[in-house]
Amino acid sequence: MISYGTTLDGALLREVHRTLLAPSFRASELIPEDEFVAQFGRSADAVIARDGTSPVGVAVVEHLEGAVLLQYLVSAPQSRGLGIGSGLMSAVIEEWATESLLLAEFDRPDVQAPHPLQGDPVARLRLYARFGALALDLPYFQPPVATSSPREHGMLLAVFDVDGSIAAHGRLGSSQLVAVRRYLDEALGEADDPDARRLRAAAAVADGPRALPLDRFAEIERSPL
Repeated sequence: MISYGTTLDGALLREVHRTLLAPSFRASELIPEDEFVAQFGRSADAVIARDGTSPVGVAVVEHLEGAVLLQYLVSAPQSRGLGIGSGLMSAVIEEWATESLLLAEFDRPDVQAPHPLQGDPVARLRLYARFGALALDLPYFQPPVATSSPREHGMLLAVFDVDGSIAAHGRLGSSQLVAVRRYLDEALGEADDPDARRLRAAAAVADGPRALPLDRFAEIERSPL
């Protein structure tokens, strides 16, 4: 039977990084192990899915000002199709998304192909759509997760619409928009290249970017062009 629970156990988090995250994410998406473990108890939390004592899935959230970022969510390749991803997502929403805006970064299926370990971007969007995820109309790229990492292009920035209010208006509420813009300002830092300027400009439109169903991701401009 699969159980779910939060943890601050450093040894367990290192095991999760090595056995679940490292095989399932591109190197440019992976926070180095020491930095990954150091964030817990300060700015991040983790929910671990276990089959008995063995970790078979993890969801990691990073706490921002006015928002929470779903940093990672993954189940072990041999355990996929057992509902672990849905269980982790339910735990994240129950614990953190009722009080804060929950953000996530997803691969674009028109950029990233299915991978036997890293998963299928189309299936991933279907999973998150069931939990109310909407894609923001932004030419988004993931900022570097480490000083040695490049930007990760071909991404979507999404929000989870837990009460249906974002979908009803097709836009973020005022406080939600402030949180998204604050996140982008912090993530981009001093970057002033064309891709960063284009992303900032799209977020700065008067009413904020559109919030679209995930199956309409192709309407969203890619970064880079």
